[in-house]
Amino acid sequence: MRIYDFVKEHVIPFNAVILMSITVAAVLDFLAPQAAYLAWVSYALAGLVLTIMMLELLHQRAVLKGDSFSARLLGRLRLPPGPVWRSPAWQVIAVIAVIALVLGYASKARAEDGGLIASSAPNLRNVQMLLLGLQQDTRRIQTTLDGMAPKIDSIQASVGGIEAALKSPLEYLSEGDYPFFQKYVASGKKLPQSTGHLVGGLNQKRNDRFELLDLYIKHGFDIQQPVDMLTLSTILVDDIPTIDNVRKLNVWAQKRIQQDANVIFYSCKTMDLMVYATVAGDRPLADWLVQKGLRTDTQYPCEWPGKSWTMTVKDFQTIFSSPIVATK
Repeated sequence: MRIYDFVKEHVIPFNAVILMSITVAAVLDFLAPQAAYLAWVSYALAGLVLTIMMLELLHQRAVLKGDSFSARLLGRLRLPPGPVWRSPAWQVIAVIAVIALVLGYASKARAEDGGLIASSAPNLRNVQMLLLGLQQDTRRIQTTLDGMAPKIDSIQASVGGIEAALKSPLEYLSEGDYPFFQKYVASGKKLPQSTGHLVGGLNQKRNDRFELLDLYIKHGFDIQQPVDMLTLSTILVDDIPTIDNVRKLNVWAQKRIQQDANVIFYSCKTMDLMVYATVAGDRPLADWLVQKGLRTDTQYPCEWPGKSWTMTVKDFQTIFSSPIVATK
């Protein structure tokens, strides 16, 4: 039991103190190339311990009386009775500070070679440089990416320019691309005059379709003029409300003149944008057109060999509000 007690009371604490001291010094040594000032931490630690111990010795009488600020402060650092330098905790700190001070000085002397450990073991030096160089590599990668960003933007702009060159103004009109025509007109060019493509562009139901129509009106487009509605009867239309309404109009036309909806669009040659807005189910556009002067009670004469009739927006609304009944 004496051997066990000796190991428990002396060897284990001693080894723990030595291990802690060497660990602190080793960490400071290994980080020396990246933060050389860390070696001074050991100096500050040792100086702090020695300063406190000196204060304890200088103020022994004050500590006993307990009537000074330094006495109250030192009293908080250890349990009385006895001075700080006799406290086991402070003795451990003192040993760690002294060992770290010695090894820290040795490490500082070899700082240019990476510290005491790295300078003695080339393999560890490589590991040290690898770890400490990660931040620099990250910065270089970020710098490279920042430099590539303008080039990528330039490539995208070039590709966009090529695509723009390959597309005709009529294609942009069928897409309802108002920003393109805003720049197009600003460059001194005239707007393409195709009501069929204009209807196709409006049927994209973009938020800026009103600005597109305003742009056309400012450049001489008569909003009350007839428009080509045949675009809406082709497979190019992918707007669900428009498709449903065209299907209903197909059923109605089969009963009325035994033809498809495209015949209705072709036969009623005076149909305007108000009819389009009704067929497309675009209520916001219909309200906007009313503000521009179009009427919902306009009669559109329709002619087909052997048949003639008139239609109004109300007639279209009645057709679209009815369920589809398949014809035999």
